[in-house]
Amino acid sequence: MGNRVSRQQLIETYSSQGDEYTRAFTVFLAHTDQKDKANSWLKKEVSALARRDVFIDAGAGTGKLTAWLQPWFSTTIAIEPNPSLRAELQNTCSVTEILPVPIIEARPSVLADFVLCSHVFYYIDPAVWTEHVRTLAAWLRPGGVLAVALQNHDTDCMRMLSLFTGETFDLRELAKAFTNDASGEFDVRIDLVEANIRTDTFESAYIISEFMLNLLSLPYPPRREALERYIAEHFRRGDAYRMSCDQDFLRIQRQA
Repeated sequence: MGNRVSRQQLIETYSSQGDEYTRAFTVFLAHTDQKDKANSWLKKEVSALARRDVFIDAGAGTGKLTAWLQPWFSTTIAIEPNPSLRAELQNTCSVTEILPVPIIEARPSVLADFVLCSHVFYYIDPAVWTEHVRTLAAWLRPGGVLAVALQNHDTDCMRMLSLFTGETFDLRELAKAFTNDASGEFDVRIDLVEANIRTDTFESAYIISEFMLNLLSLPYPPRREALERYIAEHFRRGDAYRMSCDQDFLRIQRQA
């Protein structure tokens, strides 16, 4: 009995559909340049497309990024299986069509010039990553581009996630497997887009770190004191807290 750990001694756990997630995500966005850096990369890619007729956002979530990209295209199709996220998506932007199914079950009615799958693969079993990227790439018309975004495996945030959960995410093996199967039909590369988090307060650093750990389901959440100690030892830089959160963009283009 004396060794039992109370719930208050563990970090908070929450799903991506809850209010806690939204609040933590807001703190994260307020202290990082990740969004701005990602948007710069996306704008460059979209501007270089030969055609901008159809955009597919696979895993559109609340639709904020969908709404930002939508003006560049004549037709926008959003894929979002989660009912609560889909309701917010419908309020955020007026897309041409919403497919309320998982990516692997989606059947878009037209081929796309640009397909985006942003920070969705955390929630997909790595055993079926290759199957999912094949599905996404099959929606491209000649010259079209697919972008799959995940946080780079070697960031401060992902090293923390790996330590506390034993899990890691790395797009390099996925890129290699897809390239081997593509038979020269696609051009494949990974672009690293650097990004950082900076905050002056331990409170914000803790909220952001807890948010990063909640990218995964946590059946055995770590102790709060262990996370607090890790933040103090690894993220404290002088009078502030800093951590890298670079993103990888797996870029796949169907040859024209």
